[in-house]
Amino acid sequence: MRDGLTVHLLGPVRALLDGRDVALGPPLQRAVFTVLAVRRDQVVDRGELIDAVWGEALPGNPEGAVHTYVAGLRRALEPVRVRRSPGRFVQSHPSGYRLVLPDAAATDLARFERLADEGRAAVRAGRPDAAERLFGEALALFHGSVLGGVPGPFAQVRRDWLAGARQSLAEDRAEVLLRQGRYREAADEARLLADGEPLRERPWALLMTALYRDGRQAEALAAYERARAASAELLGLDPGPLLGGLRQRIVVADPALLPDGGAEAAAAGAGRPGRWVDLPRDAGHFTGRAAEVARVAAAVGRGVCAIDGMAGVGKTTLAVHVAQRLAERCPDARLYVDLHGHTPGRPPVTAAAALERLLLAVGVPGERIPAAEEDRAALWRARLAGQRALLVLDNAVDTGQVRPLLPGSVSCLVLVTSRRRLTGLDASVSLSLGVLPLEEAQALFAAVAGPERVAAEPAAAEAVVRACGLLPLAVQIAAARLRHRPAWTVAHLRDRLAVEERRLDELAAEDRSVEAAFALSYRALDAAERRMFRLLGVFPGAVVGLDAAAALCGLDVVAADRLLQGLVDCQLLDEPHPGRYRLHDLLRAYAARECGRTDGDADRRAALGRLVGFYLATVDGAEQLLRPQRLDRADAAPPGAGVAFADRAAALAWLDAERAVFAPLIGAAARDGRDRQAWQLARCLWGFFEARGHWTDWIACHELALPSARLLGDRLAQARLLVGLGVAEHHLRHYESAVGRYRAALALMREAGFRNGEAGVLTNLGNTLRRMGRTAEAIDCQEQSLATCQAVADQAGESIALANLGDLYRDAGRLRQSLDVQEQALAMFRKWGERRWEGSVLDGLARTHLAAGGAEQALVHGREALECRCAGGDRAGEAETLDLLARIRLERGEPGTAREDWRRALAVAEELDMPLAGDIRRRLRELPPGG
Repeated sequence: MRDGLTVHLLGPVRALLDGRDVALGPPLQRAVFTVLAVRRDQVVDRGELIDAVWGEALPGNPEGAVHTYVAGLRRALEPVRVRRSPGRFVQSHPSGYRLVLPDAAATDLARFERLADEGRAAVRAGRPDAAERLFGEALALFHGSVLGGVPGPFAQVRRDWLAGARQSLAEDRAEVLLRQGRYREAADEARLLADGEPLRERPWALLMTALYRDGRQAEALAAYERARAASAELLGLDPGPLLGGLRQRIVVADPALLPDGGAEAAAAGAGRPGRWVDLPRDAGHFTGRAAEVARVAAAVGRGVCAIDGMAGVGKTTLAVHVAQRLAERCPDARLYVDLHGHTPGRPPVTAAAALERLLLAVGVPGERIPAAEEDRAALWRARLAGQRALLVLDNAVDTGQVRPLLPGSVSCLVLVTSRRRLTGLDASVSLSLGVLPLEEAQALFAAVAGPERVAAEPAAAEAVVRACGLLPLAVQIAAARLRHRPAWTVAHLRDRLAVEERRLDELAAEDRSVEAAFALSYRALDAAERRMFRLLGVFPGAVVGLDAAAALCGLDVVAADRLLQGLVDCQLLDEPHPGRYRLHDLLRAYAARECGRTDGDADRRAALGRLVGFYLATVDGAEQLLRPQRLDRADAAPPGAGVAFADRAAALAWLDAERAVFAPLIGAAARDGRDRQAWQLARCLWGFFEARGHWTDWIACHELALPSARLLGDRLAQARLLVGLGVAEHHLRHYESAVGRYRAALALMREAGFRNGEAGVLTNLGNTLRRMGRTAEAIDCQEQSLATCQAVADQAGESIALANLGDLYRDAGRLRQSLDVQEQALAMFRKWGERRWEGSVLDGLARTHLAAGGAEQALVHGREALECRCAGGDRAGEAETLDLLARIRLERGEPGTAREDWRRALAVAEELDMPLAGDIRRRLRELPPGG
């Protein structure tokens, strides 16, 4: 329904007005809405509402609280255009309130109840197809946690009732499948229901009956034993007479259990040309993967589906799970072969050996199987011609092993799993399996470890699955260890996994180990690929670029690219973007461990040295483009040591891509004793951090580098880093801290006798004092800076001091002086082509003209400033100038245009996490309505 109000209750509670989500407000207001929605079109007494929302934990004035929340719902549900008729949806009555909905199907709960009633009526009328469809539509309305996000006793009671209604309807649907003779599907659904509610006898009875009618008597009896074990564990009792009697009838093969006196079961086994080879058991804790399951299932009738992924990601589990689900669609044969591409202590199965097993499985006598592989493949294709068979080829080593095993007909579905990307295989569907989403990894952990223990410590459980890198194998091993150690808490397991050097040791249980799984993939590499993989464990960041990887290994880019692509094909490395590579966290730990075992400390340090040298040379070159007037350069790097950039935009693009590695790299350099390179790396990032407004990154990098400068005893290095820290803290409005940094830097500059640096510190100190309202002190600092720059012929510093004095003179009301010094600074910046500083001075001129009452001239300069700042990539400056332009527009009587400029400014300020964003939000709130 697109028009009017619709309500979703069978998941997170939502209301949609004319197809758009309505913000229902805080949790207790949502609870009031939920009561009214469930009791749709009925008056709910105020006392009932209070009991439903709070129970015994009443607030001080519950009647007033209900009134407040109803008023909030009306504001949310009845926008301005319909407020002419108040109470359109939420109506008041003398005793309470009523939610009026447009029709009976306006809530998914109402639709569920109607579909359930119609489905049961179809069962009674002997229309099982219609009943199955209606039940399926009803169950599909559930999504996520029922009444999600709603507190209170009413919601909890309804949640429990709806869970029971959903379970009962799902059992009805399984029974319909059973009546239709679709025993495998009925068994699959009943098994899921029994696993979810092991004390309910009806799903166990449906499962046992479906298995028995499918000719699987032993499995039917095994299902009873599972039911008995669950009942004994949870209740201390055996199952009731329903299951006990059914078990006895299965034991004696009671013919009455089979429809039509057993004729149907006899017919079910007729006409199948091949012998069965049972698929492996489906995973008891299969979780999520809905999109991947759908993609694999879509391969039916299309031939081959290739599933690849790193070790432990769940390829086999997915293939077997889907194969079990698709079994009824492939009735002629369902076959599974482990090709042992990566099995400890076993060589890969040859194609000839696999063909022999498959031919025997479909009924070819051993004496009739040819000796030659080509002849076996031909016979295999002939045997399956026109058949609807399902074949799982698990753990393939490469395309050559798989190709002879493929049937010739697309009517057969072949699921191939491999740790390598089988790029040479002609697959109709190819799926590279990644790690689980966080929610699914948490669900898997809870299913294996026990939901009660995990629910008691949700934050610790999330930390555990994150430490496992969301890798299913690691999550299952961690959960299994917790399950079998009753004394452990989830927090204890989290703490054990927190030690990165020991994490792989913790992720091992009996014959399963994450490290052993990785080792099989690693040992399949050639020597050069192994070295590349090991040295990637030295890289301190999450994502490494091609050039950096080449420098790390001391290779040219072409050779490095070949090795990296080989690691990608082997699923030991991911390529999220062209030329950018990522190691899974656990693989990085394994690579670092292998590097420690195989490569000497000298090799490891040499690799890190090459990497740090590459980054220092590259960021130094980028800084030259971003801040050409800077006085200091990094130590000379050998020619070609870094990436060269054509222009400022290219430099910024590279820096943006590498941003996450800078702090870890500086930390790694400092820990390795590369103190000079550590502080110079931080210093050379000044222009990037300033241009992009990454103030917290700036502080992190400089604080990591400052101890290195102190260890060197280099006063200038310390002073420069302190200045950088002051600039970043100034932008974060930590003014007192910034002043302390500047004063410490000024003392060091004066001790070193570096007058140019002294002038720069005075400039920055003056800027911060200005922000603190200490105008006279700020003017004194800037005038000292100007005099010092003129004395040492530092024209760049002189122009900056002039620009800053322009702002200060404006603050002091000396507007003519402000305009004079800003015009001088503007001429100097234009002479040098400094667009960023030109934009800053133009912004200052606009502010001065606005203060003098010249809004027209202020607008001209403001537009010019915005153009310069956008052209120079100065995003923080862009937000500041847009804020200024909005204030100029408001001064000119243009509130609508002002609102547009403030919205643009807010978008940039929020993107950069600038404190200015809060100011702009306040100004937008204060703007008159309709402006």
